[in-house]
Amino acid sequence: MDDLRALLPADPGARRETVREAVTWLVNNLGDPRLVASRCAELGPAVAGLGVPPQRLEALAILLIDALRANPPAPPLRAEEEAALRDAGRLAARWAGAGTDDTAHEPAWWSAVVTAHDRRRADLAVLTLRTYLPYPCPPGMRAVVEVPRYPARHRTCWVANLPHVDRTIELHVPLHADDPIGADLVERTAPGDRVRLHLPVGLPALLDTRPLLLIADRDAHAPIRAILAALRSAHPATPERDLTVYWPSTIERDVYRLADLAPPGTIVIRDHFNQDGRDWSEHTAFVAGTAASTTDDATRVRQAGVPAERTVIAAIG
Repeated sequence: MDDLRALLPADPGARRETVREAVTWLVNNLGDPRLVASRCAELGPAVAGLGVPPQRLEALAILLIDALRANPPAPPLRAEEEAALRDAGRLAARWAGAGTDDTAHEPAWWSAVVTAHDRRRADLAVLTLRTYLPYPCPPGMRAVVEVPRYPARHRTCWVANLPHVDRTIELHVPLHADDPIGADLVERTAPGDRVRLHLPVGLPALLDTRPLLLIADRDAHAPIRAILAALRSAHPATPERDLTVYWPSTIERDVYRLADLAPPGTIVIRDHFNQDGRDWSEHTAFVAGTAASTTDDATRVRQAGVPAERTVIAAIG
């Protein structure tokens, strides 16, 4: 069951939609074996990236079909139709398993379609992507993106949501100097386009039970949003904690929007982090921004008493 959970989104509604979408597509396209084989093989690298052994795929495919059949509004099937559907599921699993062989020569990747593109500034866009298999990007880690116009070249991007929940990825892409892939994502990418996602990089935020200090540079609030979403989804299963966010936004309403995501009791300060004479030594810290800004903030965090082993630093640009 752990393998099955790895292949499906965490949200129950998204999980049912994924299974129905897969079976419907498979049934509608079985008349074109080359297309089905190709699309299933494309899932192979992502399956490998999720840690699912290819030899488990056939059993998981049958389990998925059984789960769909057991949940309305699944249509009634005759015995021969159900047998044919199971055979198709096994065949698709074999093709996907064959696709995992590519990972011996090429790192894991996910195909993602752009479903929305919001140009918020001339040098900043927010893209919503959708993958078929969940993209494993815990809060605080950065997505690695490849665009068709720059094959084999990668760009790290901030992630503002929890992709494993519903197969969507919210990318925040601020432009930097000498940034052709960033410029492509901001200026030339549109809904309907496809990009590749590679395994995320960096360390996830340390979301233990300690008080938490979150620090973001002006254009690096996306991982803070993901962290707050994770904490809010865990509330009230986890006890309320001391949670402080420093983010020097120039737009006050954006600070309120960020605060709306936070668990109860969160303090959001519209400023750069400064020690203020407070003892932060019991805190865990997460610092996001450019290489220059995180270097400065990390120094201030250490001076405020947070040890290096409890500080995660995420930098882009």
